Amino acid sequence: MRSSPKWSVDVAMIDPARILRGWTRRDLGRKANVEEGTLCDLIAGRRRPTFGTLRAICHALGLPMEAMIRFTNPQDWTLADRTGTDEAHAV
Repeated sequence: MRSSPKWSVDVAMIDPARILRGWTRRDLGRKANVEEGTLCDLIAGRRRPTFGTLRAICHALGLPMEAMIRFTNPQDWTLADRTGTDEAHAV
């Protein structure tokens, strides 16, 4: 059995994407249903987002999740595509 892939999140594009839309962090939080404090912690690197939180933020910003997820082993993304599940996104 294969172990769960390791992944990290590149949150550096959250603020620029938000600013381009003319949104405050509060606006983004409302649209993504994520607390403003949580967004601040994610952007500052004090917290790692759950898969669901990341999905909500990406959806609100109109960004593909692939733009923010970084797998340790690039082949792990292929596994996610093949299975069609969140399996490859679990830590």
